[in-house]
Amino acid sequence: NLPRETEPAISAEGGDMSSQIDSLMESYFESTSPGGAVMVIQNGGIVYQNGYGLADVENRAPITTDTVFHLGSVGKQFTAMGIMMLVEQGRLNYDDPISNYLPELKWMGNEVTVRRLLHHTSGILGYDDSDEIYDALVASADLPTNDDLLNVLAEVGNFQSDPGEQYSYSNTGYDILGALIERVSGQTYSAFMSDNIFEPLKMTHTFAMPNNQRLNGKNVAASYYFENGKPWAYEPDPLDLLSGSGSIYSTVGDMFLFDQALYADELVSQETLVDAFVSGVLNNGEETEYGFALDLGEYAGETYAAHSGAWLGFESYYLRFPERNLSVVVLLNFDYLETGAEGMSFEIADVYLK
Repeated sequence: NLPRETEPAISAEGGDMSSQIDSLMESYFESTSPGGAVMVIQNGGIVYQNGYGLADVENRAPITTDTVFHLGSVGKQFTAMGIMMLVEQGRLNYDDPISNYLPELKWMGNEVTVRRLLHHTSGILGYDDSDEIYDALVASADLPTNDDLLNVLAEVGNFQSDPGEQYSYSNTGYDILGALIERVSGQTYSAFMSDNIFEPLKMTHTFAMPNNQRLNGKNVAASYYFENGKPWAYEPDPLDLLSGSGSIYSTVGDMFLFDQALYADELVSQETLVDAFVSGVLNNGEETEYGFALDLGEYAGETYAAHSGAWLGFESYYLRFPERNLSVVVLLNFDYLETGAEGMSFEIADVYLK
């Protein structure tokens, strides 16, 4: 029931853009191998959507636009949105020390703020940087949760740089923000996302882990790596239950609903949302070109906001040109192409930007 233009979109050169995208995508995917789903959103409508390849190689299940993929770090946008909602409600302040809300992290002092965690400028050493922290986390439980992460960081947490001195992408930082959402809201991360974002937007195919549907849902894609001449399905990971850095499953259609909410006041006001598109700034005044879970830049003379995601063979990219009211979503269930979801997204955008 999603809107779609009834007439094919025509490029400046006079060609059918849908046919151009089909040809481009078919050069990357085979019908008997893992593949992906693609959507192009323009001026409030879906101008292109399609699925390619197989969601489940063993059972020959095809990928459609209703296939559910793990978003990887594209899910950080939902964490950032949750933080913005709590700020707008007066329950958080961006520039408060994180230890005001999570006393387990009092060793971080006053300079590790909510804003610096959002911007990846906190300077903390995380499980993605330190074997000691990773090993302690995995040893803490069979499937560690955000509470386990806080307990481990309270014992072995450290800094890799002074807060605000450098940009360093941190999954740990966003899992701390996931824990912050849980502590302030009194809900699990999964329940908060469902109650405050997915259900209000009618994102009926979207959920945050843990959820039985991620392993048993008929529309949920398996993900693959390539070895000995054929694709092999990934097994679950010990850090699967950490929430905040990338724990969302969704479809291209549900991403359309989220994309459109960013043009309105459906989740937060436009006044609140503007902070998401402002670059972080280091202590020396240098901009990081990263907002709240969004890379900020220019391409082909246009400003864009985007984010990539990758987890156990799933690969995703969300690309948004706000001044053109143009967005591209690419979700893949394999990770062995030289041109991944990010490269495909910009190639697709090229067709429409012309």
